[in-house]
Amino acid sequence: MSNKANREYLKTIQDEYKKANRRDKSVILSHAGLVTGLSRKRLIRILGSDFERRPIARLGRKPRYSPEVMEPLKTLWFLMEQPCGKKLKVLIPRLMPSYSKRNPQLSDDLRSQLLSMSPATIDRFLKLIRVQKGLSTTRAPSSSWYKSAVPVQAKDWNIAAPGFAQSDTVSHCGESAAGNFASTLTVTDIDSHWTELRAVFTKQQKGIVSALRDIEQNLPFRLHTIKFDSGSEFMNFAVISFLTSFGSSYNRKKPIKVLRSRPYRKNDNCYVEQKNLTHVRQFIGYDRIESKGSTEMLNDIYKNHWCPFLNFFMPTFKLIRKERIGSKIKKKYETPKTPYERLLKSTEISNEQKDSLRATFESLDPFTLKNQIEEKLKLFYKTVRAEGKPDGSINSAA
Repeated sequence: MSNKANREYLKTIQDEYKKANRRDKSVILSHAGLVTGLSRKRLIRILGSDFERRPIARLGRKPRYSPEVMEPLKTLWFLMEQPCGKKLKVLIPRLMPSYSKRNPQLSDDLRSQLLSMSPATIDRFLKLIRVQKGLSTTRAPSSSWYKSAVPVQAKDWNIAAPGFAQSDTVSHCGESAAGNFASTLTVTDIDSHWTELRAVFTKQQKGIVSALRDIEQNLPFRLHTIKFDSGSEFMNFAVISFLTSFGSSYNRKKPIKVLRSRPYRKNDNCYVEQKNLTHVRQFIGYDRIESKGSTEMLNDIYKNHWCPFLNFFMPTFKLIRKERIGSKIKKKYETPKTPYERLLKSTEISNEQKDSLRATFESLDPFTLKNQIEEKLKLFYKTVRAEGKPDGSINSAA
């Protein structure tokens, strides 16, 4: 029965209930419980009260947050690429000054509600979007010479300095792995979580080497080691010889140590595997990119907009320790921090490098960066989906 029907029924039997004795009241309450579905205690409170002064209402404390708080909360959530509540709790105080300047109509009450929200409350207000799985196009080399040339390192424990990285590729092949298509090369620093992305057309050796060189030159720290999986795009002479060489022509004083993970063990490269989802798949999706022009557009977005946005403004979790308690493992995480903040606290980074990072940070604004990303993504998707049509027309829904 609806609330209105329950109200009319209870109002009809109220006079009879008040005049009845103890035994008859019990019978009336039992019948009313079957009809309305309400508990016996609630029926006693309702039938013993005045309907005109006390209407049937849901008990409990009043809502603490007004419905209007959803609009700024969703804006900040989408701006920072839909993070979890714990990350967004850290981000809201940092973003509030810039958001208030762009939205002067934001009241003090809504601002205080946003700042007082707990991570659990944020998660209840927001719903994350699940992303479907894609295809795997990684294959092992036909020869096994790399097994003796590149040592295996299963886990990356006790890394407490920047410069120890993991790398992987993400294929943008759509629903078919046939033909030529673009891929994203991801390089993630284990200690700071600093991540660089570069788009390459096909996985040929020349493109991978060029992307690695560009990433190395843009990193704010020196690269000591880099670990790949056993894919043929990495386990080849061109890539390994480039990384292990040094001198003035390579702009490095020492070689970079090359490591590889165990076959079919993705957890060996867990740091970069996480970024493949959050930094690439949830950002670009699963469209097929099959031209050099689209690849260059994506590379421009990565290098000039998306990577600065992630490294300077997007906080990440970092595992401090794990403790086994019986059959369970208890994990302890530090407060979410951005890669930029971790580098500033690192003793391995020189003061000149930290000053350069601070200057770059002061020149950036998350709202401006996100607007530039959205504008370039619209043009990028129009180009990609036009290339996928036989007549070359542009999909207006992009």
